[in-house]
Amino acid sequence: MPHTTDKRISKELARLLYLGRLQTKGARPTLDPTDRGQLAFQALLFECLMSNHEHPHPLEQPRKSAMASISGYLNAICHQPDYLEIHTNTACRVAGRILPFLHEDHGVCGIPGLRLIDLTCRRVRLTHLPTGARLELVDAQRWHNMDTARMVFRQETGWHQKDGRSPLWQHNGLTDEEAAHHACWAYTASTRLRSALLMRSMPLWYRFDLSPAWATGHATRPDRLILDARSDAEHDQVVELLTRSAARIPGAVYREKTPCSGTLHLGSGSAQLISSD
Repeated sequence: MPHTTDKRISKELARLLYLGRLQTKGARPTLDPTDRGQLAFQALLFECLMSNHEHPHPLEQPRKSAMASISGYLNAICHQPDYLEIHTNTACRVAGRILPFLHEDHGVCGIPGLRLIDLTCRRVRLTHLPTGARLELVDAQRWHNMDTARMVFRQETGWHQKDGRSPLWQHNGLTDEEAAHHACWAYTASTRLRSALLMRSMPLWYRFDLSPAWATGHATRPDRLILDARSDAEHDQVVELLTRSAARIPGAVYREKTPCSGTLHLGSGSAQLISSD
């Protein structure tokens, strides 16, 4: 029957995109938000998570590569009404690595403007002050009680308060140090694409076993998505996934240079897609 077929297709789509069980209830999973602030935050989050030890994000902590390792903790990325939901085995640890931290030598690390809303036995609820976006980190298992949840959160974020410092994420408003990074969440021609790629990034990490890096070129902002595809066939699959996402964005098109590299043009800008055997 049609509804049975639709349900099966929807369930298979959710499995391939690592959307989690919550996304299998409807006839068609929703992947992308429409709110500009949410899109801008998700585009920034994509850049931060698409990093590795060789190509750390400019907001990465020196010698720590905390954000570059987050993808190994994720189970699903789901669009929910008005917020982004990330399922993980270690919600407090992920929160500790993306919440902003003022390094004495490097400056702001983590995501400027990210703030803790509240903590439950299973969720860490966050908001991004400049964009008004919402992010909820959902643990795979529920903690027994709030005392345990608070203890784990303190353990994972304790280094933010080293030497008695006040963490940036405990400030009510945006600090001057964070505001200096306003270009990170500015809405650009590639914002919708970067957000769309975040929502389709789980297969890159797990199905293709890749460690993509959104690396910095001549500009101060990351502008090259580097892939480590090991074969032409694998490269073709990755490019298909990325170009299908790009097709949703006016002015975005992928042009192949060689069998394992190319450029994804994003309206007024461009992003190089580079992969190697």
